[in-house]
Amino acid sequence: MNVQKNDVRVLIIDDCPIAQEFMIGLLSEESSIQVVGTASNGEEGVKRALLLRPDLIIMDIEMPVMNGLEAIETIMKDNPIPIMVVTSYGDAHLAYEAVSRGALEVVEKPSIDSDHWMQFIHKIKLLAGVRVIRHINGNKQVRQRAAIVEKQMKQPPKAIAIASSLGGITVLETILSQLSADFPVPIVVAQHISNGFSEALAEWLNYKTPLTVKVASQGESLIPGNVLIAPSEYNMQVDVNGHIELLPCLPGQIYHPSCDILLSSVAHTYQGRAIGIILTGMGSDGVKGMQAIKAAGGVTIAQNEQTSLIYNMPRLVIEGSLANFVVAANDISSTLTKVAIL
Repeated sequence: MNVQKNDVRVLIIDDCPIAQEFMIGLLSEESSIQVVGTASNGEEGVKRALLLRPDLIIMDIEMPVMNGLEAIETIMKDNPIPIMVVTSYGDAHLAYEAVSRGALEVVEKPSIDSDHWMQFIHKIKLLAGVRVIRHINGNKQVRQRAAIVEKQMKQPPKAIAIASSLGGITVLETILSQLSADFPVPIVVAQHISNGFSEALAEWLNYKTPLTVKVASQGESLIPGNVLIAPSEYNMQVDVNGHIELLPCLPGQIYHPSCDILLSSVAHTYQGRAIGIILTGMGSDGVKGMQAIKAAGGVTIAQNEQTSLIYNMPRLVIEGSLANFVVAANDISSTLTKVAIL
């Protein structure tokens, strides 16, 4: 197989021969991507990954001999490589468990639909360029000392808005699992995610935290103890009465749902009683929203570089002097508790 120097080298691990052949056929149409190998179970996949050292692994979860969860854990412990999980909506809850073990992203199995296929190709190229490290479980994460700019709220906060992108799902798990069931401030989240997977993400996070996590509905109120996830197919904002508004995604919008729209609306509605958090991610979505919260007199928190899978989103906030607090992923919840409970 002739692989050019700048090609993205892909290993496919899937026990379904038809799925393998389908992906190989579609990827062969993309000149910058080369399938360098395949495997039919997790055990074989681990061996092929070590031998071939691909730029990206595309992996199914339900497989014989060794399933995807075990394979991901082994690869990320001994031979870290970017992993994209392909699954159906029905297996999405299991797939997010794979993310907690080190996979970077969960996407629907590709189809012949041209728009879907182009998004699939885009994800492959994006993830292949991510530098990964040996996986460390959230409860074993090394705490990082970070400079903190003190900011005291004059009144108790009314809402917390979180902007999150690639690598942020595990950070969300860490933050929400460390908050108590009686945490007094409603939380709204814009997590960049593939269409159709918001429900499974909310269910998975709901299992991981004492808080109630669910996908937001049109007109829903913000309630303490609840975490509302923006549906992947819509942009979400909070209106002046504290109710959820779901808006169509904008034409050509690459990252959705929009972090800027959600954070800016929270700034407008709650002014100095808003808290904004920006987590790991590519691009600049969320920076304008954090700026709006800071300008309104609210509190802003950015994930630090050491614990960010992709530092760009928090970096732009920090370099723009828009962050009151710069902390490690494992310390965001304790920072929230100090700020939110006066």
